[in-house]
Amino acid sequence: MAMSKPFPYKKAGREMRFDEARTWVDSYRKTCEKQVKPIFAEGFSKEVLMKMFADDACTGIRIYHGQQNGEPRLLLVGMDKEGNDMHRSQRGLKDDMPDDGGGSGIYGDGARCPEECGSR
Repeated sequence: MAMSKPFPYKKAGREMRFDEARTWVDSYRKTCEKQVKPIFAEGFSKEVLMKMFADDACTGIRIYHGQQNGEPRLLLVGMDKEGNDMHRSQRGLKDDMPDDGGGSGIYGDGARCPEECGSR
């Protein structure tokens, strides 16, 4: 489906006030309390983000929610200036990729919280 207006990638996202962000997080965590093993967040390294933005066509990041073995996970995919996902199959490369991702442009397996969080 074609978009009727240009994708507002330059305006996507904003810095939030701490109290507003905290309200969102607290609301989500209340929902997670019902899970046997809640996941509150996932952290990704600067290296991963730099790899994504090393492609000059990448103007933003889209975050997908997924599941691995029944547990929530996050997937990061670069976006182009039109708001399209930038992943291997759209770049016209061979669809078979090695286990290490092979340049798919899709990043996952972040450090999960609370298991791998700092002390703050």
